[in-house]
Amino acid sequence: MEKNMEQVIYTVTANCHDCYRCVRVCPVKAIRVSEGQARIDDSLCIKCGTCIRECPQHAKRVISSVEKVKKIIAAGHNVAVSMAPSFPAAFHRTLHKKLPTALKKLGFSYISETAEGAKVVATESFSKEDNGIICTACPAVVNYVEKYRPQFIDKLIPVTSPMIVHGRLLKQRLGKDTKVVFIGPCAAKKEEIYRPDNADAVDEVLTFTELIEWFEDEEMDLSKLLDGQFDSYGELGMARLFPLQGGMLKTGNIACDVINAEILDVSGPDSVKEVFDIPPQEWTYSVAEPLFCAGGCINGPGFPIDTNKFARKQAVLQYAYENADQNRQEQKNTVSCEVSFVMQSNEIIDERIPEHLILEILNRTGKGSPEMQLNCGACGYNTCRDKAIAVAKGMAEAEMCLPYMRRLAQQHTNKIVENSPNGIVILDDELKIINMNKAFQDMFLCTNAVMGKRISYLIDADSFEKLVTGTVDEHESIRNKYGIKYHEVVYALRDEKQYIGIFANISKMRFDSGEMNLIKNQTLENARELLEHQINFSQQMAHYLGKSTAQSEELVKRLMDLYSEEELQ
Repeated sequence: MEKNMEQVIYTVTANCHDCYRCVRVCPVKAIRVSEGQARIDDSLCIKCGTCIRECPQHAKRVISSVEKVKKIIAAGHNVAVSMAPSFPAAFHRTLHKKLPTALKKLGFSYISETAEGAKVVATESFSKEDNGIICTACPAVVNYVEKYRPQFIDKLIPVTSPMIVHGRLLKQRLGKDTKVVFIGPCAAKKEEIYRPDNADAVDEVLTFTELIEWFEDEEMDLSKLLDGQFDSYGELGMARLFPLQGGMLKTGNIACDVINAEILDVSGPDSVKEVFDIPPQEWTYSVAEPLFCAGGCINGPGFPIDTNKFARKQAVLQYAYENADQNRQEQKNTVSCEVSFVMQSNEIIDERIPEHLILEILNRTGKGSPEMQLNCGACGYNTCRDKAIAVAKGMAEAEMCLPYMRRLAQQHTNKIVENSPNGIVILDDELKIINMNKAFQDMFLCTNAVMGKRISYLIDADSFEKLVTGTVDEHESIRNKYGIKYHEVVYALRDEKQYIGIFANISKMRFDSGEMNLIKNQTLENARELLEHQINFSQQMAHYLGKSTAQSEELVKRLMDLYSEEELQ
């Protein structure tokens, strides 16, 4: 059956929302942002799956191969499973012995552990001197070296991965017409099977997540199934530790500890990249086992997300030690373990951007001077310069810079305020003027000299004072000042501890009934306030005010009645 390679990791655009987290965590910056959407550039991607684990909206996903596997089974083929040694971390320990039964119910005919291949790979990798020093079981590391660190290709051990070796062992054991499906936690495995050297080994790859979803679609309750048994060969003991950091070294009986300067085991994108920052001629290691997923394969992107890597590690260790005494018939290895590595050149990776173009892009986003280059990392790039280079390569957009966009928004807001025909003033929490536009200055005959003064220096501040007391969040009124009549709207920005006033000159306007009602209502409100003040004051000072207070009250009531009668007409 001819295999057609598809893009392994893709973006669900409906879930992608401008957070740039995938750009930030991608170790090789293989994310191309266009029109606000972050998509994988497959030619740059090393399939490590970091973006899948880190995307908070689950917009990055591994392409599903379930339907392809179903078709292989439906076609009547004998289909064997190569089960990655990290499987105990994906399923509860009570289900480990149920897995062979469950997989056979799905239509698979033979269930074996990839640890068989791991054992062979460790033996082959460490059996020869001058065979390279960098272990190559991790396909993401191989992709990284071939694309981004070609100077290390000669240091790669020319031995393929446990998956490929096991696939060949299974076809040798069961017949060349047997189809092999690998099930594990790795996204890069889906691409690894398409390497020319590997074409004869594995036919399809499923992640643990895909398998679990398949079980759910079939409404299969594994806990209710009978125990089964893996069809594995040989004593696999230490080979079951292969998915852990340092697991390959352990399988090959190579002692590794933190004080051994010649042996290196390292995991996680940042640590792997840092190791490869050391020039190859300065490497003093006799063997190095790099794994791109932090902690090893137990942290691959094909795991369900409901457990952490430390619980997964414990599950793998527990399974390996509990099954250490299971001795089976050994199968003598006669399959090829060899693989070749080649530099994968790429125009984007190799492109060198002229300095003048970098400076032009920095200037365009207001970062021409060093002090404006904040290097905040919000765009996903470590420095403003890195981001400018990405823009020049078509991998990023200028709008990804949050400080730049905030500055543009502020400038836009300032332009609107400055050009407004209405007077606008902004006060602080002490009602002091912190900003005002030209229309406000013209309306109230003032200049910037009043900045920092209280608003009461210019106009009646009672509306603003109502806001300060918290009795209202906004207030509207019509007032007179400096021979002009103006409509005043004030409101509070509580979070910012600021108060905004908007003033419209209505001196030449003819009022309609609605506007007249506003004036009347304002007069009534002022009258009520005056009446309440007079009454309260008279209660305290009655023996002084006497008849005068009564006359004032009558005057206020007449004023209120006057407007009330007019409203009823």
